[in-house]
Amino acid sequence: MDPPDPPPGPVVVSRDGSRLLLVAVVTLTLGRFAVAAQPSPSEALFHWLAAEPAAQLAEDETAMPPGFGAIFVPAMTDGNSEPQALVLRADEPVAIGRNGRRIVLHPGAYTVLVGSGPTPQMTALSVQVAAGATTLVPVRWGGLRIEVVDESNLPHRGAYELIRVSDLQPYVVGFGADRLQGEPLLTTLMPPGLYRIVKPGSSYRVRTDFATVVVPEGGLVHFRLVMNPETGQFRGAGVVTAEDLGETVDESAWIHRYAIGLAAPFTLHRNVVGEKNETTVGAEGAFDSYLNYEREGNVFSSVLELEAGFERIKPEASPAIPWRKTRDRLRIDLLYSRLLNPRFGPYVRLSLRTSLFDSNALATEALTVAREYADGRRELEFVPANTTFRTGDPFSPPVIREGVGVNARLLRGRAARLDWRVGIGLRQNRFGGAFFLDDDPETPEVEYVQALDFNSEGVETTLVGAFRFRVFLYTTTLDLFSDLGAGFEPTIDWRSTLSWRLTGDLSLDYRVDLLWLPQVSDQTQLSQSVLFRYSLGG
Repeated sequence: MDPPDPPPGPVVVSRDGSRLLLVAVVTLTLGRFAVAAQPSPSEALFHWLAAEPAAQLAEDETAMPPGFGAIFVPAMTDGNSEPQALVLRADEPVAIGRNGRRIVLHPGAYTVLVGSGPTPQMTALSVQVAAGATTLVPVRWGGLRIEVVDESNLPHRGAYELIRVSDLQPYVVGFGADRLQGEPLLTTLMPPGLYRIVKPGSSYRVRTDFATVVVPEGGLVHFRLVMNPETGQFRGAGVVTAEDLGETVDESAWIHRYAIGLAAPFTLHRNVVGEKNETTVGAEGAFDSYLNYEREGNVFSSVLELEAGFERIKPEASPAIPWRKTRDRLRIDLLYSRLLNPRFGPYVRLSLRTSLFDSNALATEALTVAREYADGRRELEFVPANTTFRTGDPFSPPVIREGVGVNARLLRGRAARLDWRVGIGLRQNRFGGAFFLDDDPETPEVEYVQALDFNSEGVETTLVGAFRFRVFLYTTTLDLFSDLGAGFEPTIDWRSTLSWRLTGDLSLDYRVDLLWLPQVSDQTQLSQSVLFRYSLGG
């Protein structure tokens, strides 16, 4: 959006008029429409992420009681990313409100302060509020969004300070955002003019590690600062387009990310002392999709994870061993939380765990498999060496989980984030006739026992954490469930990933999944994988 032509003063809009008339009148007063097909340079560099002020006002449904009026401060981006406007009457604060929403007031004269810096340095505008009308505040300030990245274009939370060149006064200390974890860039609002960007605590007269930026009235500047995350040293800086930062007009409360992981293990041994002459080929893939929504205390997140891996071994002097599955998982998690304050609120969740393909066990030598069915039957099956036998069907076993409780955001720091949930949970374990190994060493056969379906009701608690150190990111989810009918013997589901960021989009991931389900087996189920993972989205 091109910065609108500012009107000579606040615009007062009646609440009773037609919505179409309101949009047309305010748009003609505050904005101008581009007549050329191609955007102008100022549109490309300084356009807003939010809609035109007229459209914002038309979409706002804030109730205005009889006898009251309101003021409306347009948002350049998302009101949640901008500092709130402060309203004074006779130099005394009377209200504070989010940009892009009506601030309801008694009729009278007020002063509106807009900005991210100290109160004396904020943009001050005088407005008059009339009963039954909304006063649209003219945009006399500018906006600045700074993305901080390292030399590999990895975003991080590096700190910087803005100094106003006009009076050489410090304006605000800002921080970058870890956008790979879905953190949004914050918008700094300030009086228009020239600003110098320096290390926190540096003076205006520094000769190194500084940059300058001009913030125009009514314009939103998109800026990239390249900074060494360890030393804070500046490596480059400059104005970019919104598209360069992955921004789009009409910024949404939705954040989506996708990740694709691939691995292709391959080994070939020929005439190696102590090794068999054989060839091993394999393939592993993963697709992760994360969709998050957060606005006004409503938080929704969804996770879809698909993982599959296969391996084939070809000895030199014997037939190839059949392809066998090395990794197979489908996971869907849905969570909604209503935050009563920035850190606490109730939640409800639904999740599914299952597989995609049938499961087969490999017999490295000839053996007899004893299948023990749920109805007490016992069947023997002879399995030749280097062949497989079926232990489970596709999409087996599905495990469905539901829960409701309270969600607490314990940590929201620059290097660590930690959420804790506790509540009542339900589990439906449906194994679909799958068999698991439960061998009796006293018999010559290898026993496989058919798993029984069962339901559980109990207490669930979950820790979800993300910890960053330089180019390493460790994410973990620890899910504990205590069945009320099993003496509080907990089920443990622990998933962890250590990511080594090679570039902004590419990482080397080591993933470990640990599951202990005592109702099925007293053995801990463990799986590990190493994948190159490519991420995209924002």
